[in-house]
Amino acid sequence: MGSKSIIEYFFVFSLILILNNKLIAQQDPVTKQTLEDLIEDIASSTDEELDYTSLYDDLNYFFNNPINLNKATQEELEKLKVLNDFQIKSLLDYIRKNGKMLSIYELQLVYGFSLSDILLILPFVTISETKADDSFKFRYALKYGNNQLFIRGQEVLEEQVGYSMVSDSALLASPNSRYLGSSYKIYAKYKYNYKDKIYWGITAEKDPGEEFFTGNNQNGFDYYSAHLQVSDIGFIKTITLGDFQAKFGQGLLLWSDMALGKTPYVLNVRKKAQGLKKYSSTNENVFMRGAGSTVSIKNLELSAFYSNKNIDANIQDSIDNEIASVSSFQNSGYHSTPSEITDKDAIGEQIIGANITFNHSLFKIGITGLTYKYDAELLKDISPENQFDFQGDQNTIVSIDYQFSLMNLNFFGEEAISENGGKAFLNGMLVRLAPQISLSAVHRLYQRNFQSNYGNAFAESSGNRNESGLYFGLEIHPIKNWKVTAYYDNYKFEWLKFGVDAPSSGYDWFVQTDFAPNKNLSMYFRLKNEEKLVSQNIESGIDQLVNQRLFKIRFNINSKISDRLSLKNRIETSSFSEENESSSYGYMVYQDIFYNFRRIPLSLNMRLAVFDTDSYDSRIYAYESDILYAFTIPAYYSKGTRTYFNLKYSITNFTDIWLKYSQTYYSDKDIISSGLNQINGNTKSEIKIQVRFKF
Repeated sequence: MGSKSIIEYFFVFSLILILNNKLIAQQDPVTKQTLEDLIEDIASSTDEELDYTSLYDDLNYFFNNPINLNKATQEELEKLKVLNDFQIKSLLDYIRKNGKMLSIYELQLVYGFSLSDILLILPFVTISETKADDSFKFRYALKYGNNQLFIRGQEVLEEQVGYSMVSDSALLASPNSRYLGSSYKIYAKYKYNYKDKIYWGITAEKDPGEEFFTGNNQNGFDYYSAHLQVSDIGFIKTITLGDFQAKFGQGLLLWSDMALGKTPYVLNVRKKAQGLKKYSSTNENVFMRGAGSTVSIKNLELSAFYSNKNIDANIQDSIDNEIASVSSFQNSGYHSTPSEITDKDAIGEQIIGANITFNHSLFKIGITGLTYKYDAELLKDISPENQFDFQGDQNTIVSIDYQFSLMNLNFFGEEAISENGGKAFLNGMLVRLAPQISLSAVHRLYQRNFQSNYGNAFAESSGNRNESGLYFGLEIHPIKNWKVTAYYDNYKFEWLKFGVDAPSSGYDWFVQTDFAPNKNLSMYFRLKNEEKLVSQNIESGIDQLVNQRLFKIRFNINSKISDRLSLKNRIETSSFSEENESSSYGYMVYQDIFYNFRRIPLSLNMRLAVFDTDSYDSRIYAYESDILYAFTIPAYYSKGTRTYFNLKYSITNFTDIWLKYSQTYYSDKDIISSGLNQINGNTKSEIKIQVRFKF
């Protein structure tokens, strides 16, 4: 990074400090760590880079507007993500039988709530009897609405190959050998809400390497998103305009957002569909752009929506400058080289969808229909593994979903069929075997020719096709302050898949023991094992299926030393093995410190991590604390250390600033990464600065 960018960052930082020097009291420090612990548990189910903005938004809203448990509905409690169906039912039954709760700690008397469960949801709930005026008045929305503006900049400090100087002749010969724009990542977001009635906002982002107010981005940012949502106005449950999400059923048909998979919350395998909802994240692919509405008439909810937007695609053929076909859809969201610019917004996509749901106190049933059409045909280069994938320019899918309860049994599921006749089935149940023992089970059967571009149901692999499996989860509360959770998932792929040249199978299991003796100390011990068949090339040049195994052990302890100081310690090991290959091992140890200063509104958290793995296969992931609405889950591999510090300073009642600096040092590398992101050295450092204005 050049000296100019450093000067720009710290000029902005200094200017804000000069203009705003009034100190305010520090906010409750518990919230951020609680939110991050929840996100890490959810993120542990995947190695993908996901955007957790929607989840963070929901939980952060409930921190500032706690759910009144004495008035909460099942739908509201489901939005907390971490309460399972039994806990929600138990809580609602307790209040119905015993009347309103008098103390939040009365939750200890509610069947199914342990101390750790109570501490987990404590920041997001209340029993306050404050009477809120839930009626909608437009003049109040203008006067009492909450406005926030975020501005963020971040950059890798070491020079990457894609930003290094090269001669004009070399660039002309290989135009994709360098990025078009600067190495900055710039993010801006404005959000407004009035209670939970009105939301609207604008999000803009420039990724590293993309141009900014120049070249192909004369209008500034590469990505813009805007939304408006109005909720609970008479019989209108939701109206969404602009960018929005659509989540129905169990996700076989439509779940345009991050979805929970196999997590430590083993009883939370039923998806809690929220229907239509605003979208304000920066993933450039998993949203709708248009309009939608849900109306509620007695026990019926009717939803309809329309989306029309351009999507990235690899152009295959064009006639008279009109794109006739594409070979693939591009989902990276990056537009930093000439080839990526060519793929940007290459074709149009239109989506029409509707859902009708009948809600009863004992059951609910819904029907969802979805059709999408593209401006050009998708024509893939046919290979054995992809011959059943979606091709063409349109598809229609229909599904039916259900949920009902019987005694201590909860059943749920969704069945779907695509236009080509491909079918998908997902059915599950939750059962309370005894007061301290609960079980979950999910069976899925996704035919190899089932086609659902926006599906995101419970699965081992993405795409919701060519997979069958049976999952069991178990939660036990053996004695006070102890909890044991476990799951076992066995799955098969009846057809070939990417990297596996024959039908294959696999399984994984997970066991975790939690111990929380009091509100200031909690710990857990975790074992996780994954085994599956993969293709391996042998000497004769023929691929054969061999067994691959990844085994991890983790011990984690959180301790609150005082109101200002908290610690988090973790040690994790990994073991990777594959038949006919040497095994690789690894470990990672880190120490986190969270500190909130008494006399100044400053909070600090920092980490020192040491890691050593034999290969990338034995890598270890660990969520790290970040600035608000930024998420980092780096892979620890090779040998070295990682450190970071993250500061939040509340300058006034209306202005907050975050600063994060991180560095990974590799003791056994001279080159980091590859391609245009290659760094010639053994350190990778990054700086992030964010300012929030509230008004």
